[in-house]
Amino acid sequence: MLDDLRRLGYRAVPVRDVPDLRAGTGRDLFLHAYTRLVEDRFARQHGVIDLAQRADAVMRVAPLDHAPAPLPLPRSAHTAELHLHSPRIVGLASRSALTAYRAYLRSLCDVGAALRDRPELQEAQAVFAVTLFHAPLAQAGFTLLDLPPATARWYGLGFRLLRVAYGTTRAPSEDTPKMAWLPREEFLKRYG
Repeated sequence: MLDDLRRLGYRAVPVRDVPDLRAGTGRDLFLHAYTRLVEDRFARQHGVIDLAQRADAVMRVAPLDHAPAPLPLPRSAHTAELHLHSPRIVGLASRSALTAYRAYLRSLCDVGAALRDRPELQEAQAVFAVTLFHAPLAQAGFTLLDLPPATARWYGLGFRLLRVAYGTTRAPSEDTPKMAWLPREEFLKRYG
């Protein structure tokens, strides 16, 4: 098992050498309960595929049988929705914004491999994310779309609650969520 973990970027060290090691607190118990009751349940209900096995992987992807607004695709088009692995990205960002950004971009290649290889993603015509971190996706070739105002406020509230749940202290560079999307073929050309 150690060989598999090393291949994924983990390394074995004595417990005393684990970075940021500390005694657990009530907040840790809350976070554990939140993850099991909310995030894990959401992932099961929506068929979210976890692509975060590598130590620095931060993406998950969900196959959808529709194209949500404002995607410029027929409503019946299959799509793939990106989700960040929130605890992982918060942990990486607390150490270094550059490390988190690089992990974000590397993880797009994991999504490309899943689009190519996973049967449940074969019909996806586009990859999209609703996110506050849309600037890195724009730099990665995604097209940004404004959300309807009520939808943007709803997602904004959800993202603020996630920030509280995960104890993120660094404010996002944007305060209005947007939809970032890329057609399947273009995504695979760049990241597949």
